[in-house]
Amino acid sequence: MAELFLQELGAEFIARPTADLGYDFFVGFNNPDGGVNIAAVEVKATDRPVQHLYPVPRRLFRRLANSNIPVLLLVANVKENRLFYALPSADAPGAETDANTVSIPMTPVDEATRDELRNLLANPHAAAL
Repeated sequence: MAELFLQELGAEFIARPTADLGYDFFVGFNNPDGGVNIAAVEVKATDRPVQHLYPVPRRLFRRLANSNIPVLLLVANVKENRLFYALPSADAPGAETDANTVSIPMTPVDEATRDELRNLLANPHAAAL
C-alpha cells in the first residue's frame, strides 16, 4: 500500500535498504532545478482508526525528526485502506510529548493533500523540509 502510494506520488525511484538502516524506503523526487530530492520513509501499519495525533516512541521520533534528510512518516490504516502522513521535525509545532511518546500531527491523504505532499517532496525550497 505504501509503495504503491509512493509510485502514485511520482517518485523517480523507490529503494528498499538491503540492511537495517532504520527506514523502510528511500525515495527520490525530481525537483524544479533539475536535481533529485531524497527522503527516507518510515511506514507504520495499524488496524485501528488513526487519530489527528499519532503516538510514536520518543526514540523513533528523535530519529525521524533529527535526520539530515527529510523523513516521511506514513501510517496505513489497513482495515480502512487509508493513509496518513507527517514530515516530523524537531522544531515543528504541534507535537505533544509525555515521558515515553511523542504524538505527531497526521494529515489524511486525499487528492489535495497528495498534491501538497508531492510538492513538498519535490520542491527544494519548501518551508516544511
